[in-house]
Amino acid sequence: MEAGLQQTLTDLVQWLREEGIPFAVIGGIAATFRGDARFTADIDVVIGVDLDEALQLIQRLPQSVFQPLFPGVDEVLRASYLLPLRHSVTKVSVDIAVGMSGFERQAISRATEVEISGCQIPIVTAEDLILMKLLAGRPRDIDDVRNILLRQGAALDWNYLLEIGEQLQQAVDQDLLSELHRLQADTNETN
Repeated sequence: MEAGLQQTLTDLVQWLREEGIPFAVIGGIAATFRGDARFTADIDVVIGVDLDEALQLIQRLPQSVFQPLFPGVDEVLRASYLLPLRHSVTKVSVDIAVGMSGFERQAISRATEVEISGCQIPIVTAEDLILMKLLAGRPRDIDDVRNILLRQGAALDWNYLLEIGEQLQQAVDQDLLSELHRLQADTNETN
């Protein structure tokens, strides 16, 4: 991991823990640890707080090494539940998603600790990351899903994936089960 990215991640973990915020790393860093190493220029995390608590974080930014990516970030947070920040020294961007759904809160609670340069980092499980990536559905996300499947193989909890996939499908009206069944069949063929 590039030094600036590593320093930003370490500082972010320390800051969120000092603030008492439950969180888990998602995005490219999680995809690297659960799937295959890939380039990422930023850090994505999901936090388990409500909107008011997330807005209070903005007020405490001056006491941290993080700054808003641009003016009016509180309006972005209110509209999109996303807090875009930048590390004041490394200039690495950090996207903090406010985990409002039960699924996101569950993903945070299920995250497992991974050691990176002596720092324990909570990273979402492979199953939760697959579901997040399928929900996003961008080409990079689908590539990440394939790499996670290749790396995790038979270790994946398909019962969990299908159960939570069905719940998410009903909640967001997006066909996840067809894709999960196809991915499961492909994984069974390769193992």
